[in-house]
This record gives sequence, C-alpha cells and structure tokens, in this order.
Amino acid sequence: MKNYFHLLLLMASMGMYAQYIEKCGLDNSPSLTDEEAAFLNEYFSENERKGFDFTGKKILILGGSAGSSLRSKTDYFKSIKERLAKTTLPIATNPYPFTEEEKRLSGGYDAVLTFWTKVPMTPDKKKRIIRRVAEGIWEVPGV
Repeated sequence: MKNYFHLLLLMASMGMYAQYIEKCGLDNSPSLTDEEAAFLNEYFSENERKGFDFTGKKILILGGSAGSSLRSKTDYFKSIKERLAKTTLPIATNPYPFTEEEKRLSGGYDAVLTFWTKVPMTPDKKKRIIRRVAEGIWEVPGV
C-alpha cells in the first residue's frame, strides 16, 4: 500500500516537473538557472535535500559507479529527461550539500549531486572531491 501511495505521488508530480525540465541542462555552467533550481527543489523531497534550497547555487555533478567522475550539467539533466520520458521514474541521484567550510575550500561550490552511482558518499570521499577541485586536479565542465 505504501508503495502505491509513493507511485501515486510521483505520477502526480510529473506535471510539475514538466514545466521546468525542458529548460534544464541547456548549458554546463556549475551555477544553476532558476528553472534548474526550481526543478531540483521539486525533484528531491525535503528529506532528501536535508532542507537545502538549490536556488542560486553552484554545484558539482559526479557520476560513474564509484561516483568519482565529474559530469556535465547537460549530461545530468539529459539522463533525467530520458528516464522520465521512458518510465516516469526518477534516476538514481542524491544531493550532498556542503557546509560553509566545505564551500570555502571547494572554491564556492554549494553541493555535490551524484547520479547512477553505486558507492555511497562518505565524509572522506567528500573531502577528496573538495581537495581535487580546489587543487585543480579535476576540470569542472562549464568552467
């Protein structure tokens, strides 16, 4: 019964997604557009976001099974669009907001979004990501 309720809520929210999704992922800037932020704020539940608001935020996107490969914003939103068109189900994605200290160390990024990863985000992994970006080891798409 609980699963049916979840599915019903998900299907009801598809109409809300549609008004934003077509305007998402049109560039690779790490700064989210208003439409992208509105979409992500709806796409993730309050619990998943941990109270994080995507409005006006700068994000890193990681993919791959270990979640250790930088991906572009266009790839991320393309994956969501294709999945919603085929199944109306969300992709495997999670937001990981940064603390103020992590934001400072990362060069101003507010969060990491992972998608299609098998390995969960840990505090140590988060530190490695921040270090790689700060040291210029990773070239962030769109920058």
